[in-house]
Amino acid sequence: MAGLIGAGQGLRRLANQGMSSVAAADVQQEIQREQIEMANEASEAQLLGTAGGVGGMVGGTKAIGMAKELKAAKDLATTTQGTLNTAVNTFEAADALHKTAQTAETAAALGEATTAVEAASTAAGVAEAGATSAAATSGTLAQLSAIAAPVAIALGVGFLLNKLF
Repeated sequence: MAGLIGAGQGLRRLANQGMSSVAAADVQQEIQREQIEMANEASEAQLLGTAGGVGGMVGGTKAIGMAKELKAAKDLATTTQGTLNTAVNTFEAADALHKTAQTAETAAALGEATTAVEAASTAAGVAEAGATSAAATSGTLAQLSAIAAPVAIALGVGFLLNKLF
């Protein structure tokens, strides 16, 4: 019987070694599967990051353009304010001359000058109001929305690419 028991123990030992090697191969296969899954997740995150960066770059460029337009509008408002101040000073000088005028001819000429100065003053006021309005609409929220829209579009495209590939 000893030969039969020894043969059984030998077969059991072989079976245990076989099961051990299958278990080791299964563990290696699981490790490789997890590594592939982690690499795929990393590539998806990288694609979304790149897409967000591209969107941020496009949005930043638009925001910089809006800032330049805002500066131009502020410069226009400052120039218009200077023109308006000059027109007011001219109007005051014309009014003073009008008060001191003695003849009807001088009064008529000053009346025409006063009308011209009033027209220039009105035009300057309209231009200043337009520049102020343009400057107000190009505020921080408008610049933020100029950045946010391209970023959102780029992230949407990145998400779509992740789903397709």
